[in-house]
Amino acid sequence: MEMENARAVYEVEMKFRVADVKTFEDRLRMFGGILGQTVEEVDRFYQHPQRDFSITDECLRVRRRKLPDGTEEKFLTYKGPKMDQETKTRREIEIRLDSREPWELMLELLGFREKDMVRKFRRRCELLILNQSVEVVLDFLPELEKSDDGGTFAELETIASESDWKVKRELIMNLAKDFGFSESIRTSYLELLNKNRNVVVPPS
Repeated sequence: MEMENARAVYEVEMKFRVADVKTFEDRLRMFGGILGQTVEEVDRFYQHPQRDFSITDECLRVRRRKLPDGTEEKFLTYKGPKMDQETKTRREIEIRLDSREPWELMLELLGFREKDMVRKFRRRCELLILNQSVEVVLDFLPELEKSDDGGTFAELETIASESDWKVKRELIMNLAKDFGFSESIRTSYLELLNKNRNVVVPPS
């Protein structure tokens, strides 16, 4: 979920496989939502020179977002460890980058090593649920299309503070039930891709 520049928040998120896109979109329309245009996102993940993110359950990535009009956005994002066993709630710090600056080179000079890459196509929709803003996204990962996991997923996300993330978690969990989702996926897209590639990595 998109956030203000350099702001530390908590992202409350649940992810689900989508077997029937039409059924998913029909349910979304019941909440008054329509998915937007498809945007390509390429995430490049970095490893800390002295801290193993696979052990600490952290993440540092640079996301390039290619918009339909041909322009590009770039974000540097840190994600902390997951905070519960039901959702993917994590502390998140996101900074919008100037795409003209060599941010990746700066990270490499500081000792960060690019480790993995995830490419997906995303459509977004903003909902207002109980006066709370919720982002619903539909993701397609071409590399997973023919895998057992399938290539299409939905994510329900909202932004919370340290004081209300548990309340926001209940909101997202109840919304998932309303959508008819039952089995959430707590593994990342990177983990799913590496499983499909037969690459064994610890959870991230």
